[in-house]
Amino acid sequence: METVEHSAQHGCQHGIVSRNSSSRPVQPFYARTSDHGYETCVEHLCMTGCLSGGFASQFGYLDDGLLAGLFHDIGKYASVFQKRIRDPEHSGKVDHSTAGAMLLDQYGRIAAEFAVAAHHAGLADVGDVHELDGATLSGRMNKAFSAGERSPLALAHAWSTQLHIPDSALSAQPPATEPTHYSFMMLTRMLLSALVDGDRLDAEFFTSNREHRAEHELLEQLKEQLGPQSLAQEQAPSWETLRETSSKIAATYAHEQCSAIARLTDIVEQTAQQYLNKPNKTPLDIKRCELLTRCLTYGKDSSRGKGLYTLTAPTGSGKTISSITFALEHARTHGLPRVIYVIPYTSIIDQTVSQFETIFGTDAVLPHYAEAPYQLKDESDMDETDLSRALAAENWNAPIVVTTAVQFFESLYSNSTSRCRKLHNIANAVIVFDEAQTLPVPYLRPCITAIAELVQQYGSTAVLCTATQPDFTPLFNSISDEADVDIQEISPFSDTDRDSFRRVTIEHIGDIALDTLADRLGGHEQVLCVVNTRKKAQYLYDQLAQNGGAEGTFCLTTLQCAADRKRLLDTIRTRLTAGELCRVVSTSLIEAGVDVDFPVAYREQAGLDSVIQTAGRCNREGRHSAETSKVYVFCTEGGCAPFLQQNIAAFRDVLRQYPDLTSQDAIQAYFQRLLEMYGSGSAGSARSAVNDAFDTHRILPLHGDNAVVDMPFERIARSFKLIDTPTVPVYIPLSDELGDEGARLCERLEHGDIDRMLFRKLGKYAVNVWPQHLAKLQSAGAVLTVGRGTNAEEECFILRDMSLYSSRLGLRVDGVSTDGIFV
Repeated sequence: METVEHSAQHGCQHGIVSRNSSSRPVQPFYARTSDHGYETCVEHLCMTGCLSGGFASQFGYLDDGLLAGLFHDIGKYASVFQKRIRDPEHSGKVDHSTAGAMLLDQYGRIAAEFAVAAHHAGLADVGDVHELDGATLSGRMNKAFSAGERSPLALAHAWSTQLHIPDSALSAQPPATEPTHYSFMMLTRMLLSALVDGDRLDAEFFTSNREHRAEHELLEQLKEQLGPQSLAQEQAPSWETLRETSSKIAATYAHEQCSAIARLTDIVEQTAQQYLNKPNKTPLDIKRCELLTRCLTYGKDSSRGKGLYTLTAPTGSGKTISSITFALEHARTHGLPRVIYVIPYTSIIDQTVSQFETIFGTDAVLPHYAEAPYQLKDESDMDETDLSRALAAENWNAPIVVTTAVQFFESLYSNSTSRCRKLHNIANAVIVFDEAQTLPVPYLRPCITAIAELVQQYGSTAVLCTATQPDFTPLFNSISDEADVDIQEISPFSDTDRDSFRRVTIEHIGDIALDTLADRLGGHEQVLCVVNTRKKAQYLYDQLAQNGGAEGTFCLTTLQCAADRKRLLDTIRTRLTAGELCRVVSTSLIEAGVDVDFPVAYREQAGLDSVIQTAGRCNREGRHSAETSKVYVFCTEGGCAPFLQQNIAAFRDVLRQYPDLTSQDAIQAYFQRLLEMYGSGSAGSARSAVNDAFDTHRILPLHGDNAVVDMPFERIARSFKLIDTPTVPVYIPLSDELGDEGARLCERLEHGDIDRMLFRKLGKYAVNVWPQHLAKLQSAGAVLTVGRGTNAEEECFILRDMSLYSSRLGLRVDGVSTDGIFV
């Protein structure tokens, strides 16, 4: 690892200032102040160090975490910082993180050095070892070392009068196996996570002492163990005492978490027994119980070690309950502290959270996504549960976390302190990836690599859970040092068993004109039709409404804001249950696990997984026979959406070969063909074919093992965006009989009353449009531009002409030649 080795040579190149062992100064050294006094540097560094070391011990790096915490703020010993903390109005900002990074660099603790340097501003690109530009970490460190007696470390020399860490503890031991650059960069993010969490927990504990914080009692215990009197008198414990205290904190932290897991596992076992003991089971119930029993058995079996699992079970088999049962049983069996449930779409996260809350209670479940109810409240409006969740969302300290794939994977590749803070709590977790087939192809290799790293290096168990399971084995094998990755299947079902869950018959009807399709849809009292573009959905809705009336006819696309889509889905469910007229035209957004049940469905030709997802909205409750519950697959005029071409080609191949499109053989053949098309056969040779369709933004090459790699943490974070479209949100000032929240929020935006909470709340009133659509709206004077500058990224757009928007149909942008391919 040439870059890391060069970084460790800073001290040799520039000369290291010796540790000062002079007598202790009389003046106290303070780290921060609050309404109730000052926190000494010794107290803050020891508290942060023991927390950081305890958190890092979860993945085997207690010493690095402890040292990072002890040295992250030694720059505060400099006289210029002490002047600032006593007289902030007449003092400028002071760099207090470089000194600790310099010291750790001197002793070869490179990952800890990077974390310390980043604990405020985030991980910068490391850059070339010879750089002098302060924009990179190398440039910053070179500049600091070249300052000699005026360097941040030299100016803060008084640290050594209060912290007495032996050289033997500071010196890094060479690793048994040299890590890859990828592993080193992930370790750096993990150490940053442990440090930032420890630092912020202590800062909050001193300044506000939040009792709603889950770690509150742990912080009180830690301070008591370190000795409040000694800390206030700037007397740091010995290295041995600090290390022992950090280990105790880690053990206490783990015990509390595992106790919570054990309690929830008892609850899920009781719930499972209720299902299993249910009298008069239908044949479908019996099959569901087989899956649940297998998940209970596998979870309790200690010989089923931590690692990679798949759970492949048909729609309607009870995957959600069965998967959380396995996850909790497996966590208790192996002493793992939490379960993280990763969901691809925000449209289904609410129903999963609701299921878990019903079983386990709200206190046990942390929903972490932008539109979670507590995320949309000001602190003054939060109840105790809201406040506890808001605090837990910062570091994921909860027994069950439900989050999105975007939040999960973007955090793993992030360089920001706020996003990285939670990472150490992903170590040793059971991670369930719901609808695993939706992992985005352009980021597939980085996602698979991250999952493998968590399993192999951080003691996690990953469960890929779906009804349509791709074979990711070649991709896992291609990035593993082992010959073959062992992926265990949990589901007991054979193809014959899966027939028990068959509730529809898929029939391909070929080409059909949109007008003819509209006539055919109008012949059904209740019907779902899923098309590939928003423009087609709006056209079909118009035709249906014109021929049969708007009553009972619905259109669902992202041209409607989320608030309207939620209202419409509630109305659709009510009408379906009541047996009333209900004809719905939708884009693929309804396929994302949305709980609706139609007697018949139509699906425009797309990937096989999409067709099967639409089938999951048909005869969902099994009220009709599979023979009479049809899903008609069709093609329409207007060509093929470019991004769907390969999916459709793979679907057509499978259609020709397999009479039963829902069989596991057909599903496996479809994904194999699709991956071959995208990867051009490179899935099994990732080490040489790093720039392929599975990593279009070259995330893995940026982690690459080569002599010129500069560890571009910041560049990777900018490049890794799972939802990366050039669309722009237009905010809808919605006001109707149900309320005027949208209008009030837009008015605040217009008047410059802007903060992060405002944009969270505005999210459900946003419609994302393509740049050409936005230009059309602007040229017509239909949107109001609000911004604080000329930079386009600072501009926001509010719809002025509300005649272009209706809750039933969404935003109209007629006459634009390019049809956005969007759901």
